[in-house]
Amino acid sequence: MPRRIDNSAVTGGLHAVESLLRDTPRRVRRVVFQLGAQERRLHALQKLAENAGVQVQQLSKSQLDQWFPGPHQGVLAFCESRELEEWETVRDRLLVDKKAGRNPVIVVPAAFEDPRNLGACVRAAAGLGVDALLLPGKGSTGLTPAGAKAAAGTENLVPVSRSQDIAKDLKELAEAGFAVLGLDAQATQQAHQADLTGPVVIVAGGEDRGIPPHIARCLTGRIILPMAEGVHSYNASVALALALYETARQRDFAGLNRGN
Repeated sequence: MPRRIDNSAVTGGLHAVESLLRDTPRRVRRVVFQLGAQERRLHALQKLAENAGVQVQQLSKSQLDQWFPGPHQGVLAFCESRELEEWETVRDRLLVDKKAGRNPVIVVPAAFEDPRNLGACVRAAAGLGVDALLLPGKGSTGLTPAGAKAAAGTENLVPVSRSQDIAKDLKELAEAGFAVLGLDAQATQQAHQADLTGPVVIVAGGEDRGIPPHIARCLTGRIILPMAEGVHSYNASVALALALYETARQRDFAGLNRGN
């Protein structure tokens, strides 16, 4: 059975991890193998994970034992609370929408380390009509049970995908006509001064690191949110919620229920 370790659902054992990779691979965030293990089935399982586009790591047995005290047979799978959508399928659907005259909104929570912040982002995105969340393949938390709890039942209301090459995917979106805008406390353009009515990707940086350099290089612009003097930044999920509210406001809250 999956165990809750460090806010993640962790499954251990050859057969259990193999079943996850074969049946629900987009639910698996990363697979950790025991460093130096010579078990032939582990090598085959690593190839299966790599072919599925799942991040793999090799760490010491003591580290695996710390995460999963039971018999793990040299392999652990860290899982999302739900299976994620394939990004290529979501992207193609959004490009069709764009061609039909809609203006999709995509959110990229970059370098988020706290799953509760990610869950709060999912909740804000669902509430403000975001079309998709795209998670970086590495360097960010997943939609763990703790994140799902913070999402308060909204995690199934908005498509969530994980990118295998976030820089490539953002560049493709920019080439397709999306504005790729980063929330940056050092930016000079206020969010309400930017045109957020067209197809847009809003990139929010993590709690400590902000937007990683390899993602920052893909931005087509940067925006800042108004803040009182003496305040240097907002919580990451709060900043994203404010930017999404401004985006919805510029679109006259189209498609949103204004009765509540």
